[in-house]
Formats: sequence, C-alpha cells, structure tokens
Amino acid sequence: MNLCKQKALYVKACVIVNGVADYHGDTLMQTDIKKIFTSYNNQDNFELYHNNIPIEGVSLLENYISANEEVIAGTTIPKGSWNVVIRVDNPEIKQMLLNGDFGGVSLYNRVKTQCSAGLSGNIKYSDIADAECVIPIFISLVDEPANNVGLHIFDYETYIKKSKNGAKKMSFLEKIKALVAEEEANATEPTIKKEKEEIVEEEAEAESEAQEEEKQEEEVNIEKDAESEAEAEAETEEEAEEDTPQEDVDSLKEEIKELKEQIAKINEILAQNNEDDAKEVEEEASEEKPVITKSQKINVTNEEKTQTKNIFEMTGRDPVTGIKIRK
Repeated sequence: MNLCKQKALYVKACVIVNGVADYHGDTLMQTDIKKIFTSYNNQDNFELYHNNIPIEGVSLLENYISANEEVIAGTTIPKGSWNVVIRVDNPEIKQMLLNGDFGGVSLYNRVKTQCSAGLSGNIKYSDIADAECVIPIFISLVDEPANNVGLHIFDYETYIKKSKNGAKKMSFLEKIKALVAEEEANATEPTIKKEKEEIVEEEAEAESEAQEEEKQEEEVNIEKDAESEAEAEAETEEEAEEDTPQEDVDSLKEEIKELKEQIAKINEILAQNNEDDAKEVEEEASEEKPVITKSQKINVTNEEKTQTKNIFEMTGRDPVTGIKIRK
C-alpha cells in the first residue's frame, strides 16, 4: 500500500461523550471514561461494523480526553470526552468515507473475567460495576454510532492548519502521568495479541462444536439402529413365548434377562455420553465472555436445547419386563 500523508484523509471523531446518554441509555462521566481510555492499549486497531477483523491503512494520530469543549461534525462535545483523530491511507476506506458510508465510530469492548459473573452476550456499560473492568479492543467505523456524533473529515492541508492553530503540547508532568497510566494498563490488561489469540480460539471452539454436533448425530443414528434391533428381537421373543413349548420357557426367560442387561448397558453408555456432553456445554458456557458494542444495531439469538428420551420411552416398552406395552 502506497502511503503518502498528503494523499491521506484525516478523520476526527468522538468515541465516548462525557455526561450525555447514548442510544442505549448509557451515560459515562469523565472519571469512568478515563478508566476505559487508559485500558485501550493498541494504537492502530480499527474494524468495520464490529466484524472483529482489523483493517490496514487506518492509524491513530491523536487519542485524548478533551480539555475543552469541541465541535465535531456540527455536534458540540463537552470537555472530558474521549476524542480521536484518525489517518486513513486505505483507498477503499477513503472512498467509503467520501461516499458517506460511515456515521461515526463505536467501541468494541471485552469485560474482565473477574467482572463477568452473571453477564453474557451484548451488554451495556451500566451492567458493569466498575469501568476498570472494561477493555476496549477495537474502534469500529459504523453507520449508526450509539453516541450520534458524526465524523469530521479533513484533507492534509486543512488538518495541518487546524493542528497549528489548535494544538496543545503536553507538559512534562502530563507526559509522566500518561506514561505511568500506560505502564499500569500494560501491567494489568492483556495485550491485543492475546485478544487476537482469543478470537482465533473462539473460532476453533466454533469448529469443535460443529464437529461435536456431527458426532452427536452419528450417536443418535447408532442409538436408533440399536433401538430397532432391540425392538425386532423383543418382538421375536414375544412370538417365541406364544409358540414355544413349556420345556423351553426357562431358556427364553434367561435370554430375555441377558437382553435386559444389554439394554441397561446401552442406557448407561448413553447416559454417560449425555452427562459428558452436558459438562462440556456447561464449561463452554462458563467461558463465554460478555461484550459491549456501542452502535445502534444489536442482534441477539437464543438456541433451544432438546432432551434425549431413554430407550424404553422411545420403544414403548415396560422398563422392568422389557415387554412392549400394548395401548
């Protein structure tokens, strides 16, 4: 990618507005905004529409908590808000910006494991007891930002002029404080590399779940075959009981007893498999990490689970005698 700062676009945006409720009813004050701001470690981690895929050619030039009131895309942003300036060299993203495809930016956040008890899926800031638990992963370009603040787009010359007129250098004390905050964040928060590894692990888990579903389908087919065979054998035994001479009754009873033992073993195996599957599902569910996405579009899905009947319920047989119940 040919990088030329004179040909790049420069975009100013507000990530979190201080003291103003967003589309989801979340309101964050400056103290909590700073807690989240100082947990954002990666400087060039951008995505589109919360797809969790980093994009190239988009970099972060300015990342700050505003000391004064500012106007961005016609919206007055109070001081204490989290604002950014982004440089865009990616030609496709530049064209999308010029086409008006993006309405603002939105954070994609994870929640620390120790803070996620009882939480799952897409949650709000207000669901978290302490903003220190929020870990920003991506700044996402979206069409409908939850904070309803648009994007201010500059060319190189305009950006340079505004920077000369409005730039404020950090004092030595401010630089020291920023370095301390960054070191504390790096010491307590996982790096973006680990977060990417978690994404890869989640994809591997999804693939493993698909394989597990195929395995379960195979087990169901085996179970059905075993049921059909057991039903056929039981019907044969019933016919044999009706036509067999008295001297063979004891022998047939012994065979029925053996069949019951085999069925009991099959039920034990199936029950153990169901228990192991339930444990795996429980473990996976316990590892699910809640996320916070701050755009206006949220999709939530629920999956229904089915229960497996035992072999007697499915074949309509008495669980004691093994004989088919006639209705």
